[in-house]
Amino acid sequence: MACNVTHLKLFQYLDGELSEEQRSELESHLASCRDCRHLADLERSFHQTYLAPLRPDPAPERVREQVARLLDALPDQQPRSAGWRRPSAVGLLVGLAFVLFGGVLWLSLQRPWHATNAPLIRLAEASVEQHQKLARGVLPHDITHGTPKAVEQWFKGRLDFNVSLPELTRDDLTFLGGRISHLRDLDVAALHYRVEGKDVSLFIIPLERYQKLGLGESPKFKMVTHQGYDVIVWSSHGAAYSLVSEIGDRSCLVCHSREEKLDFPTDSRVHDKL
Repeated sequence: MACNVTHLKLFQYLDGELSEEQRSELESHLASCRDCRHLADLERSFHQTYLAPLRPDPAPERVREQVARLLDALPDQQPRSAGWRRPSAVGLLVGLAFVLFGGVLWLSLQRPWHATNAPLIRLAEASVEQHQKLARGVLPHDITHGTPKAVEQWFKGRLDFNVSLPELTRDDLTFLGGRISHLRDLDVAALHYRVEGKDVSLFIIPLERYQKLGLGESPKFKMVTHQGYDVIVWSSHGAAYSLVSEIGDRSCLVCHSREEKLDFPTDSRVHDKL
């Protein structure tokens, strides 16, 4: 995809309006073109800062289903059986009013919850987005294979914080590659693994930037379910981490041995439905 075509489609891309094929072509171009990638980062930052907060929350799935059922009940021009009676217009309006009121009430109750967990959810959303691009190969690896010490040395000098990796070797754990990536405005070390045949991404975040998110220390492991992916967020030994996979806490094998007992309280999981 040429640069001028990328510029024309950039706004559609940021609004999620491109087809799967067009999005893949554009992201491949962004991965190889620094100028277009810089422009996309600027536009994305503008969208997130000024446009995204103005967008209304989407109606819950149950509300959309109930509205669809009410609309399906509206009379059409098809012949009806002898026992069919036209729905009362007043009854339909009252029913629709109850559905909409229930949706508004549901959203009003959800807002404080989402406000409390907003930084964690935003971090999870950004982590899942980067994980998907790594798994699809849209974001190429800057370093492949190599020992943990070699990978640490590669990141040294490229990031303003130290990257430390565990020395773990197992048949079901493969290091595929790494790169410097971005979780919105955070420069991070992105590490791509294969665990039990599944893609797992580990993002290492500078501790001082993580602390500014105000997530607190308890629980230690914060878990979010977003778009079918499990995101585990925690801080330890002077850095913070965001781990993304489809295999839940088994993905922790990239950092911890099987013998380590990790405390995952059941109330630490956040199910992000947005």
